[in-house]
Amino acid sequence: MQATNGVIDWLMEGDPVIRWQTMRDLCGMPEDQWQAGRREATKIGWGFRFLEGLRADRTWPPGRWTDTVWTLQTIVDCGLPPDHAPIYDAAKQFLDRNLTPERAVDEKWLLTQMDLCHLGLWLRIGAYFLGRDERLTHLAGTVLRTQMLDGGWNCRKRTNPQTCHSSFHTTFNILEGLSAAAERGIIPMSVFRESEARALEFMLAHRLYRSDKTGEIVHERFTHLTYPSHWHYTVLRGLDYLRNCREIGDPRLEDPIAMLVSRRSEKGRWPVEKRIPGATLFDMEKFGGESRWNTLRALRVLQNRQKAVE
Repeated sequence: MQATNGVIDWLMEGDPVIRWQTMRDLCGMPEDQWQAGRREATKIGWGFRFLEGLRADRTWPPGRWTDTVWTLQTIVDCGLPPDHAPIYDAAKQFLDRNLTPERAVDEKWLLTQMDLCHLGLWLRIGAYFLGRDERLTHLAGTVLRTQMLDGGWNCRKRTNPQTCHSSFHTTFNILEGLSAAAERGIIPMSVFRESEARALEFMLAHRLYRSDKTGEIVHERFTHLTYPSHWHYTVLRGLDYLRNCREIGDPRLEDPIAMLVSRRSEKGRWPVEKRIPGATLFDMEKFGGESRWNTLRALRVLQNRQKAVE
């Protein structure tokens, strides 16, 4: 299910963040070309607006989705260069303030004072910007040790130790952090892959959004085409993670893939449907309208899925 040239052209007319990822993920262009586009994304468009919002103290304004942690999370999604000095400095300061050397080795503090979702975010941000860092090695070890018997993670376990069923939200916040850590050599890839396989089996047993017992949709919001996701799970977020995993060819994905395809317009595009309540620095796209973000994400999922099943 390949993208038409018209859809590719439409994506390439979008923000530099969309253009460079389209070049890399859908067009297979040489790295020197998409890396040049990636650098451009700090100078104009969304990347420049994130930089405009950065304050003199190297933080972004407090707020539900404007705060530093949420802004850095979206910047990682955008793939802005991790060595871009203002962003790197902001990320390093954020980690230095939150994940001190003392806290990094204090498993009790990490698991009683912070939600697992945030630990996953810290790990992803730290791995992306700082790379190998002893604090991140300790943090990753703590997160790995909290994996539940069913294969995933659940941040509710902090306040309710009897929790025994994993959360879709927490599982992907953790997986994205651990994946980034493995890519940067913070944890062995073999250790990560064993953990990831267990977590993805949990998700596949639920076909990404259904009860493994009744087959009913767990929550309608999982089907929403929402971006940015912040800490929230959606089927598209799950599929976008899975696109680079061997599990992308699993037959249990036929259901969520069909659901995703059914949302495609006659023009071959996907919408961005709902805003998660809370203020943002700016809206990257008009809610209810056509979405280059969601179209890019959906197409690279479908492209990789097709390759895997052929």
